[in-house]
Amino acid sequence: MKEIRKLGLILFAICAVAAALLAMTNAVTAPKIAENAAKNEIEAKQIVLPDGKDFEDMDEAEMKTLFEKDGAENLKNVLSVSTATAEGNVVGYAIKVAVAGFGGDITMLVGIDNTGKLIGYNILSHSETAGLGDKIAVDPFYGQVTGKTAVSPLSIVKGEIKNETQVQAVTGATISSKAAALGINSAFDAYNALSSAQDSEVK
Repeated sequence: MKEIRKLGLILFAICAVAAALLAMTNAVTAPKIAENAAKNEIEAKQIVLPDGKDFEDMDEAEMKTLFEKDGAENLKNVLSVSTATAEGNVVGYAIKVAVAGFGGDITMLVGIDNTGKLIGYNILSHSETAGLGDKIAVDPFYGQVTGKTAVSPLSIVKGEIKNETQVQAVTGATISSKAAALGINSAFDAYNALSSAQDSEVK
């Protein structure tokens, strides 16, 4: 019985020491991990909106209220909005969206300048088919959509493009292409909601 009790105390002591060491390690590494995550997020935003130097996240409750007031269906896909500034001036918005793709959710970061032009986008995560659906992240699909504006929503076509709002689908990946367009259109709707709210404030 004494041996069992002794063994139990030893195991308890080992567990206590291990837990203490883990807590100390976490205390040391957690701030660095958070710092790196924040740095990576800023870099991701600067990729889609290079003119932005500082990014301020819009308050979630404020964003929800604004979007509910606007009422656009696609706004439900918007996860966050960051206002990009340079030397104190607003240069655009980095808008994170999530939409359903062929293989699962596609999370995108979309950069739109203060005139409503799509500067770029970055696929943060996806489960699309390699060699097919994942081509929504690169040219020629990427090059087709950059430079488009929030004036009109994008539409995906398989054949010949007949107007500026149409984008040719990636061959064999129409669903993925439509999902990418939906993500961009959702960001466009967010930009339009923000612009309308600002215009109302000015008036």
